[in-house]
Amino acid sequence: MHSNGLKRSAVAADPIYSAAFDGDLYQEAMAMIAQAFPGVVVLVVGQDSGRLAGNFLLHRGGPADLARTFLTEIGLPGGWLPSQWQQDIAHVYHDHDLGSAAVAGPVGRLLAGRETGADCLTGVILNRVGTRQLAVEVRYPRHREGELRGAIRDYLQAAVRHLTYALRIAGLRRRVVEMDHLMTSVLDLLPFAAFLIDADRHVFRMNARAGALLGEQSGLAMAPDGVLQITDPGADAGFVDLLGALRNSPKQRFGIMSVPTSPGHPSDILSVLRLNGASYVDLGPLGAVADVGPRFAVLCENFAIPLELSPDVLWRVFGLSSKEADLALSLLAGESIGDLAVRRKMSKETLRNQLAAVMRKTETARQQDLVALLTRLATVNAVA
Repeated sequence: MHSNGLKRSAVAADPIYSAAFDGDLYQEAMAMIAQAFPGVVVLVVGQDSGRLAGNFLLHRGGPADLARTFLTEIGLPGGWLPSQWQQDIAHVYHDHDLGSAAVAGPVGRLLAGRETGADCLTGVILNRVGTRQLAVEVRYPRHREGELRGAIRDYLQAAVRHLTYALRIAGLRRRVVEMDHLMTSVLDLLPFAAFLIDADRHVFRMNARAGALLGEQSGLAMAPDGVLQITDPGADAGFVDLLGALRNSPKQRFGIMSVPTSPGHPSDILSVLRLNGASYVDLGPLGAVADVGPRFAVLCENFAIPLELSPDVLWRVFGLSSKEADLALSLLAGESIGDLAVRRKMSKETLRNQLAAVMRKTETARQQDLVALLTRLATVNAVA
């Protein structure tokens, strides 16, 4: 191979991997090939025989209507795209491997009919999964075949391993971002403030209610370095001790403590749960995997919010009758069956029968489970 070809076959891998994290891998790959071989047309071709929207064509150096022309190529029997499916993965192919189909279709005719022409091609299949396939092709004029064919072949052969790995990285990155969005959405469904923190109390995710709670500057605060703190020094020291106990205990995963708020208001309740798994993926520029100990979920319940429910809510949610709803609300308010019997001038047996009906409709097995369920529903109703 001549020296010019040797120079062109060198592939700079760093930009490819960086682009996999930044989300513009296809554009970077096309730009690198176009820079190495000026005057060519670079194509990234995605096929999906099971989903029309999965078919796409990206290009660098082609005419503006190339992508639209590609739509007329999809589904043509015996054409360029079906011929790609006959090629081996990661094996460089040329136009003669595809036969006349390489330039006979709408895309081939458009590229070959340009002023400079592009009736030769060299390409490689990067991956093939189920009904989906991804390929990179370089189109160039016939009069430059002797100059370019071998050089492009060597370049793609050197680049295919990096591009394949980069595609896997980009796929994992996309899944991590999707999971991040999903986790944030799930946290926002919670009816109370929720923080996810590491062992050093750095907040790496929180829901909207947590942000609102921090804005109130009452019991909890977040330092400029992202550390979750309790504004009361004594309670903050207790928070540190609780995290340490949960971190070091092989059995205990859950702890609870009170958080002093403003004078005259009841304390908030902080529930802390040690999460399984020691590592998480940092969504920063490098997407680094950090292993700095366990993670914790911190839930803050504000008991200054009155726990109130209406009989209408209980009817709509559980189908309770007016008498059953009145009984449930009395239990939520802290009354006992004995208190209710005296106040209503009813027998305890009658009230227990009503309670059994309430528990059956709410699918609870014990009175304390019923009260806990009603408390959660009242909390959701208060913050909704």
